Amino acid sequence: MENKTIRTLTEPSGLAIEISKHTELLRWWHQYQAQLLNQETDFVRNGLLQEIIAQRRRLEVACHTYPASQPCDCHTRLAEMQRLYELVEDFCDRLESPYQQDSLPLALQCLLQPWVRPLNLATHLAPTWGAEPIEQTRLLLLLTKTLLNTLNEIDRRPLKTLCTLVDNDGRKQFWVQAEYESPLALTFANPIEQALQPFLDTFRLLAQADCDQMFQTHQFSLKLSWRSPALAPS
Repeated sequence: MENKTIRTLTEPSGLAIEISKHTELLRWWHQYQAQLLNQETDFVRNGLLQEIIAQRRRLEVACHTYPASQPCDCHTRLAEMQRLYELVEDFCDRLESPYQQDSLPLALQCLLQPWVRPLNLATHLAPTWGAEPIEQTRLLLLLTKTLLNTLNEIDRRPLKTLCTLVDNDGRKQFWVQAEYESPLALTFANPIEQALQPFLDTFRLLAQADCDQMFQTHQFSLKLSWRSPALAPS
C-alpha cells in the first residue's frame, strides 16, 4: 500500500520566537486558569464526593440495622447513591485528570481510555516522567482531547491509532499516528487544521516546541517536541 505525502506542516521552532512580556502574561493566564480549575475540582473531589461516601455509609448502616424495614427501598437508594457518586466522579475527571498534577503519562492514559475502541487506539507512554509546568500539561491534554474528538467525528474509522510519549535525554516527544485503509481525501486535513491550530500555536509559544503535522494518502500524524524547564520545588 503506497503512502504518498499529501501535505506537511512544520511550525518554526519556538526557540526562534522572542520571549516577550506578552508571552509571560499568556503563561501567567494559563497557569492561573489551570490552578483555579484544580482548586475547584479538588473542592468537588474532597467535599461533595466525600459527603456522598459518608451518606452512603450511613444508609448502609441503617439498612443493616433495620434489615426488615423496606429492604427493596434500601437497595434502590444505595444504587441511586452509587450512580450519583459515579456521575460526580466522571464530571471531575472530565474537568481535570486526577493525575494532571503528578504524571503526564498517567493523565494521558486516563484521557485516552475512552478512545481505545472507537479509534482502535494503542499507546506507548513512558513509565516515568519529570515534572512539567501545569499550563503545558493542561494544554497538551486539551490538544490531545480535541484531536481525538476531531478524528472520531470524521467519517473515516482508522485501521489503527497510536499515541506515543517518550523522553530522549530531556527532549520530550509526543506524537499521534492514525492509519487508514483507503486513500484520504484532500479535504481530510481541513477540520483537523482548523481545530488544532490555536492549541498548536499556544503550545509552541509556551513550551518553545516544534510542532509537525503530516497528511499522507493513508496516514495522518502529529508530532510535538520540546524541552521542559527546570521547576523549583513546590
